[in-house]
Amino acid sequence: MKRKIVGIMLREFELKFRGLLTYGTREEIITKVLRNYDVDVICIPMDFEGSNKSEEGMNKEFEKVKRVLEICDAIIFPGAIDTNEIDCKVLRYLHEIDKPTLGICSGIQLMGKAFGGEIVECDANEIHDDPAEYAHDIEIDSNSKLYEILGETRIKVNSRHHECVKHTNLTCSAKSKENIIEALEDKNKKFFIGVQWHPESIPDDKYSKKLFDYFIQQL
Repeated sequence: MKRKIVGIMLREFELKFRGLLTYGTREEIITKVLRNYDVDVICIPMDFEGSNKSEEGMNKEFEKVKRVLEICDAIIFPGAIDTNEIDCKVLRYLHEIDKPTLGICSGIQLMGKAFGGEIVECDANEIHDDPAEYAHDIEIDSNSKLYEILGETRIKVNSRHHECVKHTNLTCSAKSKENIIEALEDKNKKFFIGVQWHPESIPDDKYSKKLFDYFIQQL
């Protein structure tokens, strides 16, 4: 039987000691998937610079990425610094073909942007930086798929972000007390959920486990 594959979209990062761009993702995400689930992982780079130069360049890069996406059974969009139009094109494609997709941190922001939303700077008192500590509680909509997965209307999360989604055509399934969108979803899909926090960063958090378990079960 063919082994299931989770694709993780690589992001651009600048190497501080040389000022060079590189592709990568947080080690925690790869470790979370490989150590806890019987699946393989493919890391997927994109030519952001080339795709941003023209519509033709974006379409060309999308077709290359699309061939890799078709090999994968599910996709994770992890956190990053910058957002690009090709990210939105890829997310709309994944939504269209109903491929399980999990967005984390800026991944949820990309989801919101891809479906008519806007990414804005957070106010100073809404900014959180520590990945391994709970930042605040969130309220979860009891009619959402996220509630079906986690079974709670209030949980503590380790949000870490300086930007957030202001509005979107996706459904908001959770908010913080500051009224920041903490989760987005399309309940009609197998799994199309974005979360503002980092479920990969606290290994013993039971709600993070439930979220990843359900995500992998959709493969």
